[in-house]
Amino acid sequence: MTMALTPDHDAIALRDFLAILANELRLFALSGKGIEDRVGEEIAAGAARVDNLLISLQGLDHLVQTANELSHFLDDVALQTDCHLQISVAGPARRVRLRALSEALSGHHRDTAAQLHNVGEVDLF
Repeated sequence: MTMALTPDHDAIALRDFLAILANELRLFALSGKGIEDRVGEEIAAGAARVDNLLISLQGLDHLVQTANELSHFLDDVALQTDCHLQISVAGPARRVRLRALSEALSGHHRDTAAQLHNVGEVDLF
């Protein structure tokens, strides 16, 4: 996907922005899915206090499903949006304290494979 940024990089096509949001939600869901899988492996290996893990895992599963469904919804909305509409994102994106997410929401390319590999990394402020 190419980002249709204006010359001053302060605005982005609404269609592209919605697609970016969808992708970020998909990354969020995939991160949660990875955690689900690891917790599931622990449960299968006979981790102590399985009942507590199962309750947490159900909540995590709901979070993953919600993020995934929202990402598909935003993808569909993006496809229905006029590709000439612009939205200013620079200011709001600067207020996002996670650097990689802030850059992605600003329309900068985000390496999906690297992001999935680095699940769990935290920006320290």
